[in-house]
Amino acid sequence: MAGNPTDEGIGLLGDPPTPSPGKAPATPATARAPHGPPGPVVTPVRAAEPSQLSLKAADDTVREVTAGTITTLSAVLAHQRGSAGPVELTIDVGYTSTYPGEGAEWPVRWAPPGKRTVVELFARSQSVTVTMEESSLVPLSFEITAPVGVRYGDRVEIRLLAKALDGGNPAKLTLACVARQAVLAIKSSRGYEREVADTLLARAEEKTDVIFALLVPAALRGYVFAEGMSFEGVHEMLKGIRKARGLVAGETTLKEVEPLLVPKITVEGFVEGAIVELIAGPFKGEKARVKRIDQDKEEITVELIEAVVPIPVTVRGDHVRMLEKGGGKSGG
Repeated sequence: MAGNPTDEGIGLLGDPPTPSPGKAPATPATARAPHGPPGPVVTPVRAAEPSQLSLKAADDTVREVTAGTITTLSAVLAHQRGSAGPVELTIDVGYTSTYPGEGAEWPVRWAPPGKRTVVELFARSQSVTVTMEESSLVPLSFEITAPVGVRYGDRVEIRLLAKALDGGNPAKLTLACVARQAVLAIKSSRGYEREVADTLLARAEEKTDVIFALLVPAALRGYVFAEGMSFEGVHEMLKGIRKARGLVAGETTLKEVEPLLVPKITVEGFVEGAIVELIAGPFKGEKARVKRIDQDKEEITVELIEAVVPIPVTVRGDHVRMLEKGGGKSGG
């Protein structure tokens, strides 16, 4: 059977068939190569993520200031994520006044990003282009001057808008300064505080919105306190007032004035047996000894030392001056 051509290649243990010359073995269908050369490998490309910006105040968003003062408001422009690129920063400056048509403009100066020099924002609106890297921070600082002629409640706003040129949501922030009143100290001759205050009050009633209130503290001689909008305005109203000696430089804080608003107990510190001098009333200049202290009425009963017959005299606590403390019960 080995010579039978019909049995060729059937035996499992026989040699593999010899291919005919000039013919290639058939390729199985599962391994057949595609027609034409192989194409390039294509990787899907993700769309660029829009930039995410933020504007945050470095400290205050709204600050109260007095006339003639200079303050600084700061913010930070942040590039949170997305591709780096240019950002358009727009600055709008707006003024509002409680007296339409009378409010003064507030000078605003700033240092543009990448610049060291401070320039004034002359235009109401200004745009600059800022090149930002991914996760970068750009500080923004604005120097604001409250004008001398500012009125109470006048306001300046700095409106910031940052927008990436590749799209994404814009970032917004508003910084503002609002004018408030100041407490100023006025020097006067001792004993003429009330006279200076009365004259100043009469002028303030004729010219409103300069001085709002006056304080003449009994515990502090030689000073009158005025609540007004500006140092220059109060200084102008003081001109020509008899016994007025001018203004103390700088603003006085409410914390410094508060103790003067609380009445001081006039009998505090006096003790029975103390030697005092009467500084007011019909016995002014006489020396006396303290006999009794009435804390509720703030009165002191004394006996005149040089009187032939000791007569008790009751006077107000602020009508006596301590000369010599003696032993005994305290009135404090």
